[in-house]
Amino acid sequence: MPPLSIRNPDRRAAAPTPVLQRNTLVWLTPEAWRTVHAQSWETSAQELLRHWQACHLPWVVARQRPEVPQSAVCLGLPAPQHWDRRRLAASVAADGIALQGQFPRLHEVAQSSPWGVGAAAWLAQGQTLKAEVRVYGSYGWQFLTGMPYVRAGSDLDLSVHAPDLHAALQALDWLAQTLPLGEAGSGGRAPSARLPLRVDGEIVFPQGQALAWREFQQLRQGTVAQALVKDRHCLRLMDWPALVALAQAAADSPPMCTASTSAVGRTAALV
Repeated sequence: MPPLSIRNPDRRAAAPTPVLQRNTLVWLTPEAWRTVHAQSWETSAQELLRHWQACHLPWVVARQRPEVPQSAVCLGLPAPQHWDRRRLAASVAADGIALQGQFPRLHEVAQSSPWGVGAAAWLAQGQTLKAEVRVYGSYGWQFLTGMPYVRAGSDLDLSVHAPDLHAALQALDWLAQTLPLGEAGSGGRAPSARLPLRVDGEIVFPQGQALAWREFQQLRQGTVAQALVKDRHCLRLMDWPALVALAQAAADSPPMCTASTSAVGRTAALV
């Protein structure tokens, strides 16, 4: 069984009614955990939940399901390999969130990964972006928990938080360097020319609206007419003028509630 420890993102106490984006990490209050355990779970899920609570591990904010009241927050729990990579879903009251945090930054994950050395030049370029690049998915969860998530063929899922359209386009140019020759930005499963793995993920604007970076690139190039934009509450298809307007409006508004920094090394579990 994994040790009671976690690569610990800087966390802060949640506001009484937190405004949360998708992919925010959250730690639950004891009362919220009681609510989760009271739901109907089969035996292996119960074991997983007990372990998660005992290790003080986080859930992740998911897209809000239509049937869930707005006073509650939809959460996800992607399990590691020894729980068959199953995914649990739950919802808790907003005041059941004790702490918030974020996935680790790309350079932190790269430093602990064998592919980081070969990607040094590309990673150095990423450090100059005006966008903040974080790692979620298998690589992010493995870095945070120390448990096995990554397997052969796992993508490197990046969440690129861009303050405005200019920063988003700069990030797209950087991400496009990872595309294999002949891949126009969609679909392909081949590893990149810069990395021995496929780079996936999304561009995220300050108000939480996100779209897959490959679809963003296609929309920018005019090879598709619309791209799917998602936030915690809805999904929308947008053309290029609508996306430009959204990016401008998001840049002119204060950012939604998120923690500002991430994993800084292996520490004792939250107590």
